[in-house]
Amino acid sequence: MSSPDDGYPHGPFKGCRQQDRLLVTLTDGSVLRGKFLSQVGMAFVHVDDSSIIGKVEGPFSAEEVKSVEVTTTRDEVMDERRERRLGDRHPGREPVTRDDFEYRLESLVKAAFREEGERRSQLLRQFEETADRIKLAKAKRNWLIRAGLWGAKSNSPPTLKDLWMSDVASPSLIARPRPQDFDPDPVARRKRPPLPKEAVEDPFSVPNMTARLRVEGFDPEVVLVGEPAWERAVVQIDLGPGRSMRFCANAARSAAGLIEWTLRWGGNDSEAARKKQRQATRLPAYVRLRQIVLGRAETTRIRSDQT
Repeated sequence: MSSPDDGYPHGPFKGCRQQDRLLVTLTDGSVLRGKFLSQVGMAFVHVDDSSIIGKVEGPFSAEEVKSVEVTTTRDEVMDERRERRLGDRHPGREPVTRDDFEYRLESLVKAAFREEGERRSQLLRQFEETADRIKLAKAKRNWLIRAGLWGAKSNSPPTLKDLWMSDVASPSLIARPRPQDFDPDPVARRKRPPLPKEAVEDPFSVPNMTARLRVEGFDPEVVLVGEPAWERAVVQIDLGPGRSMRFCANAARSAAGLIEWTLRWGGNDSEAARKKQRQATRLPAYVRLRQIVLGRAETTRIRSDQT
């Protein structure tokens, strides 16, 4: 199968590529100006006329065509289209280092929200093109864009709750970028930063809790995360097929400074779902899940009862 980069293989249109702008002179003396198209081995010209969508002429036989001139190549057409989409380049040095990329992206967002209409759209497209160069994740682009909006009304650095509807969110939707995310070196971007000592040593940190649940035969899935992710998260655990017996374990730092967990039903409130909940809470697996997740809370409660 040919691609748009492959030239037309034969006849007077030989070497022409999809979207090349042509000046075609036919043997009857008529002249066509438009973009080259090919379909199932046949040549067409999408003629520029006064209509909104134009019209397509062809297919053409070799005998019908006197000459074909490429007036604008496909690459030149794509460059012109890109220039219209992006508009004038926002002032600033070309990014090279990770600091450059971070500064450039933040500057583009701030500039975009000072503008309106098409110019705002152009600057946001420049932002996206720059982010593409370092393959910045969509969730982290979302953070930068929302942080730009936040910065228009506040001088304080935003938290997740400032930018989102909650202090936890799906990491596929929004996430604070790490410094290494702006690095042009893909190897540096892929490196996972080590967990802080506190997260490693606390048995109730999110990584340690999920690891323990896996050892105990559960299949936990971190569905929502906060800041930092190792202490604020919502973890989903299914005790039955699908979400028929789903529970959610919620981790958050308490007023006492400890990471504490709560466990709640993760299904809906229908009568059938509540029946499943009652069945699930009688399972040995639920008893064990509760012992693991609520270990710190249960210990605290027992100590309180004994005093």
